[in-house]
Amino acid sequence: MREKEQNTRPGALRPWLVAAVLIVQCLAFSMLIVQYERIVRFGTEIRLPCQAYDPSDVLRGRYLHLSVKETTDTFPSSVTNALYYPSRKFYVRLDPSTNGLWTVTEAAFEPGREGLWVKPVFATVAHRISWSDKRDDEETNAFIKRREASGLVLSATFPNRLFVNEKIAPEAEKRLLNQKNGASAVYRVLHGKMVLTGIEIDGKSILEDIQTKE
Repeated sequence: MREKEQNTRPGALRPWLVAAVLIVQCLAFSMLIVQYERIVRFGTEIRLPCQAYDPSDVLRGRYLHLSVKETTDTFPSSVTNALYYPSRKFYVRLDPSTNGLWTVTEAAFEPGREGLWVKPVFATVAHRISWSDKRDDEETNAFIKRREASGLVLSATFPNRLFVNEKIAPEAEKRLLNQKNGASAVYRVLHGKMVLTGIEIDGKSILEDIQTKE
């Protein structure tokens, strides 16, 4: 009887509970890997302009931190101010431009049937000009009127961390900071999801270039 009572204590179930939690975590991690590989294999490849994250990330570890943002002034007419719209509600449409890069052409609460739509990491609506644009000799009320008249713009932020070899991360970040002709972030997009797969300068992968010269 006493042995039965000991086996039914909460502590006796803990090994099974821990095992169950570990199994669920492993399954979740495996699903993420499968999803990533599926997007990389079957997704549409696009390029967006990017720049090094400022300030540089001294604790980057095994990834490069980028700044990848695009804006559009085409979004639902119900969006009339910059305050009351959850940033994660928006989807954005991406279209190719003449320079080989892609750009955000519109935003909506649901993806459209045509075009390439993705859900950005963040999407915020704000006035086209900010308080940093206020002139020193400009009265506050006058600036507020000018700011409201400037209209609203949606800014979409895309995945901005690329995992790389820890040894080449400093050199890659240095090249990204010093580039003059513009860099591009390479993505794969599938079913509204996107993953960052590379960074290019002048059409060449900076990671492959560094590895080749080592």
